[in-house]
Amino acid sequence: MRKILYLTLLIFCLGIVSASPALAAVEKPKKSVLCLNSYHHGYQWSDAIMRGIRSVLENSHYKIDLQIEYMDAKRYNYEDVTRMLLRLYKEKFKNEKFDLIMTSDNDAYTFATQYRDILFPGVPLVYCGVNFLNTDDTDSDNATGVIENFDLSKTLDVALRLHPDKKRIVVVGDSSTAGAAIKRQVKNQLARYKVPLEAEYWTDMSLKNVLDRIANLPRDTFLFFIPYYQVIDGRFLTAEEAMQAIYDRSPVPIYTAWEFLAGNGAVGGNMLSGYLHGQRAAEIALEILDGKSPDAIPVFRETTGQYIFDYKVMKRLRLDMDLLPKGSHIINAPKAFYELSKEVFWTIMVSFVLLVMVLVFLTVTMLERRKVERKIKDQLAFQQTLMDTVPQLVSWQDAEGQYLGTNRAFSEFFGLENVEYMDQKTIHDVIPDLDYASWASGADKSVIRNGQAFRKERRKLADAEGNPAWIEVTKVPINDRSGQIVGVLSMADNITTELNLEKQLLQSQKMEAIGTLAGGIAHDFNNILTSIINSTELAVGDLDPESMTTRDLERVLKAARRGGRVVKQILAFSRPSTEGFRPTDVGAVITEAIGLLESSMPRKIEVRSNIKENLSCVNADPTQIHQVVMNLCTNAFHALRRAGGTIEVRLDLAEVSGEDADILGLQPGEYVRLVVEDNGPGIPQDIVDKIFDPFFTTKDKTEGTGLGLAVVHGIVRSHKGGLLVGPREGGGTTFSIYLPKGDEGLCSDVDLAGAPRNLGAHILFVEDDADQLQTTPRLLETMGFVVDGQESPLSALRRVNDMPKEYDLVITDYDMPGMSGTQLARRLAVIAPGLPVILISGREDAVSAAADLPNIRLVVIKPYDKQDLSHAISTVLSEEKQGE
Repeated sequence: MRKILYLTLLIFCLGIVSASPALAAVEKPKKSVLCLNSYHHGYQWSDAIMRGIRSVLENSHYKIDLQIEYMDAKRYNYEDVTRMLLRLYKEKFKNEKFDLIMTSDNDAYTFATQYRDILFPGVPLVYCGVNFLNTDDTDSDNATGVIENFDLSKTLDVALRLHPDKKRIVVVGDSSTAGAAIKRQVKNQLARYKVPLEAEYWTDMSLKNVLDRIANLPRDTFLFFIPYYQVIDGRFLTAEEAMQAIYDRSPVPIYTAWEFLAGNGAVGGNMLSGYLHGQRAAEIALEILDGKSPDAIPVFRETTGQYIFDYKVMKRLRLDMDLLPKGSHIINAPKAFYELSKEVFWTIMVSFVLLVMVLVFLTVTMLERRKVERKIKDQLAFQQTLMDTVPQLVSWQDAEGQYLGTNRAFSEFFGLENVEYMDQKTIHDVIPDLDYASWASGADKSVIRNGQAFRKERRKLADAEGNPAWIEVTKVPINDRSGQIVGVLSMADNITTELNLEKQLLQSQKMEAIGTLAGGIAHDFNNILTSIINSTELAVGDLDPESMTTRDLERVLKAARRGGRVVKQILAFSRPSTEGFRPTDVGAVITEAIGLLESSMPRKIEVRSNIKENLSCVNADPTQIHQVVMNLCTNAFHALRRAGGTIEVRLDLAEVSGEDADILGLQPGEYVRLVVEDNGPGIPQDIVDKIFDPFFTTKDKTEGTGLGLAVVHGIVRSHKGGLLVGPREGGGTTFSIYLPKGDEGLCSDVDLAGAPRNLGAHILFVEDDADQLQTTPRLLETMGFVVDGQESPLSALRRVNDMPKEYDLVITDYDMPGMSGTQLARRLAVIAPGLPVILISGREDAVSAAADLPNIRLVVIKPYDKQDLSHAISTVLSEEKQGE
C-alpha cells in the first residue's frame, strides 16, 4: 500500500514539474534598453504602457536591463524642460551604450527624434502612445513603433444609440502636446462621421471654467473626455481626478476612448488599452534586438480597443444595457453569489484532490514522525549537554531578537537562575548592562540585515555580580534549509583574565622602557645638579649670611636639592635599589608612618590602622616601604580633602593562588598583604590604566610631580611583589600590595647609631666633568681634607702608582670616557690593595656594578651636597680605622 502511495505522489510531482516552465540551461544574452516616458510615474496611461512593455521583455529570450527616464511633461511645459533634460542626459549617458531606445507618448518621441543624433547616435528607436495624423511624421530613419489610433466612430455609434436625442459633442482636454494631437485626431474623425454633430472644444481652459460651463450645457449635448491634467492651488490633479470632478457636476453623459479612465464617471466607449499598446511596442523591440532593421518593420497604425462600460453610471443615467454592443466588458457590476467561473471550479477540484492526497500522505507519515520525534529529543538532549560543557558564553536568538536558548556558561555569567523561562525574552530583559545590551541588539540586527558574521569583537560589560569584565564576541547568522536567515548565534570568550595579564605585561614593558630612559639621563642630570649644589655651597660660604645674595643662593640650593629628589624618584620607579634590603618588620614601619600621618591630617580625615601581630618578616628596604605607605596615604588624602572621610591601612597574611596569582604575576603561596583604602570618590575607570604612569597626575601642577604611584609601582616590583587597585565596596579606592614572606626568626632591630665623626685625610678625587672638578675639591678642602683632583682615570692611576701610600681615600665618578669608575677601582686594587674607594654616580645601577669589588666601600648617588659627602667620607674612613 505504501509503495502504491509513493508511486502516485511521484507521478503527480513529475506531472507538475513537466507542466512548469523549463529553466534556462544557459545564461540569457544581456541587452540594454532605455525608455523615455513623456509623463511621470503614477500617470495611469503611461504606467499601463510600461506594464505591457515589461510583461513582454521580462519573458523574452534576453536579459533586459530596462532603464526608465520620466520627463514629467504633463506637469511641466515641454519647451521649458527640454534644454535642461538635454544637458542632464548628455552628462548622465555619456558613458552608457544602449541597444535600443523606446519612447512613450508624443513629448518623449519628439525629444528623442530631435536629439537622438546627439545623445544616442545610431541607436534604433521604437515609439508608442504617439498621436499622428500624417504618415510623414513617422518616417524617421532607424525608427518604428505603434501609433495611438482610436476609432471615435465606434464610441459615437454607441453614444447616439443610447442617447438618440444628442446633437452636440463637447471635447474636454488639455493643451499639452498629446492633447493637441488627440484634438486633431478627433476633428478629422468628426469630419468623416456619418452623422453631422455640432462640435465644441474645451482644450485650453482651467478645470474651474470647465465646471462652471458644464452647468449651463443644453440637454442635447454629451462630453468626450481626453486625458486632462490640471494644477489647482499648486496641487496636481490626475486625469482620473479631473474626470471625477466633472462627472460630479455634469448634467450630461461623458464618454472617453482610454481604458485607464474607465470607472471615474464615464459611461464608457471603445477604449484603448495602454497595456496592450505597450505589449505591441515591446514585440517590435524584440524583433529589432533579434537583428531586424527598424526600417523594415512597418509602423503599427491599426485602431485598437474594446468596449468598456460602467454599470454604476449607466444605472444612474437609466440606460438600457441591451443596447450595448455584443462582447462589451461591464465594470462595477454586482456579481451573483452563486457565480463560479471555470477557472475557480477546476481550482477547487484540483485543490480537493490535492487535499485528499495530502491527507493520505500525512496519515502514513505520522507513524514515522513519532519515531523521528524520539530521535530528535535524544539528539536535543545530547546537544544541550554538549553546549553546557562548552566554556564559551553561547546563546541563540530568532530574527526578532527573542532568545531560543543559552548554555550553562552564559547563564552563570549573567546570573540566570531558570533558563526554561527564556522564551520571548530579549537582550534587554536578560542582560543588566544597558550599554552592552544596546550594542548587542544593534549587532544582531546588523548580522540579520547584512547576512554577514563578525568575529572577535571585544566589549566591556558587567557580570552578574556587577564586576567589570571583558568578553570577545562572535556573531554568525543562522540559516534554514532554504538559506533564509532565521536568527543569530552568539559566542563569547571571557577574556578578563587574559586582558589583565596583557595589561600587566604592557605596564611592565612601559616601565622598563621609561626606566631605561631615566637611567640614561640621570647621570648627566645629576652631574649638572651636583655642580650647581657644590658651587652654590662654596659661594654661600664666601658671603655675608645676612645678605640678600645669600638668601637667593639658598633658594638655588633648595631648588637644586628638590631637583635631585625628583631624579631619585625617577630612578626609584625605574630601577629601585636593593642595597638597603634586610629582614624587616613591615608592621613596625607602617606603624611609624601612620604616626606621622595622624599628626598631619586635618580633623575631618580619620586614619585607621589594623596591623596583625606576629607577622613574618619581609626582605625589604624599610625606607622604601615607608615611602610606599606615605605615597598611598597622600593620594588618599588628596581624594578626601574636600569632603573628608576615612583612610584605613591594614596589614595581614593572604593566600594567593590560581587566577589571582596570574593577574599579580606571582607564584602561588602565602604573602604579607598591605591594604590602603579610602572612602572617597574613587578612580574613574578611564584613567585606572594610567595612574602608574610617570608624571601622570590629576592634581594641580603645584601639588605633585605625578611620580608618587609610579614610585610605588617600582618599589613593589623591586621587592618581587604584586600590586592591585580596584574600587572599594561602598565607594572609594583600594590598593592591595603583596610582599613575599621572609624566613622565620630573622627580624632584628635596625642599627640607628650615628656615623663617626669626620676624620681628616688625603683624598684623590677623579672626575671628567670640568665643573665638578673645579667645585668638589674646593668643597672637600673647606671640610678639612687635602684633595688632589684628576681629570682622567689614567692620570689617577699614575699618581697612585708613583705614591701608593700617599692617599687615604679615592673618590671617583662611575661614568667616564675610556675607563669607568669600577674599572679604575679594579686596577687600584692591584696597585694599592688597602686603598678604599667611594664610587659616585647619577645612576642606581652603579650599586650593582660595584657589588663584586671589595675596595669600593660606598656608592654615593648624585646629586649630593656637602653633608652627604661628609657623611660618606666619615663612614668609610671610620670603618678603615676600626679595621686597623
